[in-house]
Formats: sequence, C-alpha cells, structure tokens
Amino acid sequence: GGESMEKQFDALASKPDVIVATPGRLAHHLSEIPDFDLKSCLMCVLDEADRLIEMGFAVQLREIASTLPDYCQKVLLSATMPKGLIEFTKSGFATD
Repeated sequence: GGESMEKQFDALASKPDVIVATPGRLAHHLSEIPDFDLKSCLMCVLDEADRLIEMGFAVQLREIASTLPDYCQKVLLSATMPKGLIEFTKSGFATD
C-alpha cells in the first residue's frame, strides 16, 4: 500500500512471478485493472491469517479466492487458530 498506484500498475503489467500485497490492495487491483488476473497463480499464501480475519478482510480474501484457479495451492499461516479462522479454513476459501 505504500507505493504509488501507478508504480504498482506498472509492476503488475510486467507479469511478476511473485506478488506481495495486502488483501484490500490486491482486491482493488483485481477490480480496477482489466487485464490483471490470477489465472496462472500456483500458490496463494496468507501470512498472519488470524489477524487478517480479525481485521475484517474475509470479504476481500473471498474475492481474491474467486479469481484463483482450482489447481492453486492455498496456504494459511497463523500462530493461533481463533474460531473465525477455523470457520474460514473449513470453508476452504469458499467464494459463496
């Protein structure tokens, strides 16, 4: 989120192998950049997943998950397993 949007648009246009982003910013880019997608994503890693859920990012995470291919491996990293994260995990990143 600290970089300018233009710099981020340019970086994403170069089709990077790795993207590190906050859920809100990644969801924003997916909705705003017509030719940007995650269709070739092989792995999606959520670090501090417990905090992401506690901070209310479940909607954005589901939006992101809806753009991932079926073969994409989804990894959640968390030091704790609060009820909200357990429910989110059981949903399998369900996109409703």
